[in-house]
Amino acid sequence: MEYTYPQYFYDFQCEASACSDTCCAGWGISIDSVSLKKYKKYPGFFGNRLKNSINWENHSFEQYNGRCVFLNEENLCDIYTEGGPEMLCKACTRYPRHYEEYENLREISLSLSCPAAARMIMSSDERMTFLKESRETPEEKYERFDSDLFTKLQEIRGYLYRVVQNRELSIEERMALIAAASHDLQNRIGRRRFYPVEDLLKRYETPAFLKTARKKFAKYQGRKAERRTQLQKMWRRLYRLEVLRPSWTELLKEYEQKLYCGLSGEEYKEAVCAFAEYYKEKEYEYEQLLMYFLFTYVCGAVYDRDLFSKVRLAVVNTMLIRELGIAVWLSKGRQLSFEDQVEIAHRYAREVEHSQPNIEAMEYMTAEEELFTLEKLLNGILG
Repeated sequence: MEYTYPQYFYDFQCEASACSDTCCAGWGISIDSVSLKKYKKYPGFFGNRLKNSINWENHSFEQYNGRCVFLNEENLCDIYTEGGPEMLCKACTRYPRHYEEYENLREISLSLSCPAAARMIMSSDERMTFLKESRETPEEKYERFDSDLFTKLQEIRGYLYRVVQNRELSIEERMALIAAASHDLQNRIGRRRFYPVEDLLKRYETPAFLKTARKKFAKYQGRKAERRTQLQKMWRRLYRLEVLRPSWTELLKEYEQKLYCGLSGEEYKEAVCAFAEYYKEKEYEYEQLLMYFLFTYVCGAVYDRDLFSKVRLAVVNTMLIRELGIAVWLSKGRQLSFEDQVEIAHRYAREVEHSQPNIEAMEYMTAEEELFTLEKLLNGILG
């Protein structure tokens, strides 16, 4: 089995009770079958507490006021305190590690929904790299796994990485380029026409292609009114999603009012331009977010052949986190600290990106709604 992971993966350290949030509250925690058997057999007083604190029908821990019943007042886990790390269920042992499973390959990331992981993902100004290691395990054979398509998706993702990490381009140009490229590639991927994909990737790497793309992008630039309309509509799609914490909806409404309703068209245009200048030296934070989302999503197209929706989702997530950043920047007197950005990214990911139903809903919207066509997307990115 081969494992691929970002270079910072093994540097992760849980902040435990010092964490600004906790992974043991705000969502249900599923318990794997092995751990359920272990908990059922655990002896003594704590064993009785385990038996009485598990929803055996749903295979999950009971909650009290939205918190796991084993999360104590110091934000520490009583199961861990009682029995050590081997007593934790698989979900608690793994988090914030996230696994994408492919035939004979596991791609592992740290979930942005964890504040400590978000801090690691966004803090480095060096280009993100990925490491590989192999372990001896029984060979896997997935039914209907398209190995040729998967290889091609890896090549496409490599190209997308190179674009996103090209710091001679603005972050807007990078997002526009990967959106446009994935749109063009989608038709070939959907029909398994792989030779044209190779030709396109070679052409995308040439200076002539960038020059042509910039000419096409020019018609979208400076259209701040359309950008504002586009981004506010995308923002409002977030209200359709399952809410894990009511405070998230309150925050969205507060900042929507601040950014879109409280500013005139000219004031919004000025704010967007001023923020871009203010945050110019830290654009690498959005680069790291794009890399994170592309690593997590793109190769999943091997299962549904929908490359464009995966890239759109990566771009839309990054755009909305950036819009939230602008709103917070305005609210704090045009100041935005790194910890502000970490808080924005991890709260967004906790509600949107770490919830499987919400990811599926977002992917469905980006695939089916006119709001997320390439032209509309470019309006939002480049306006």
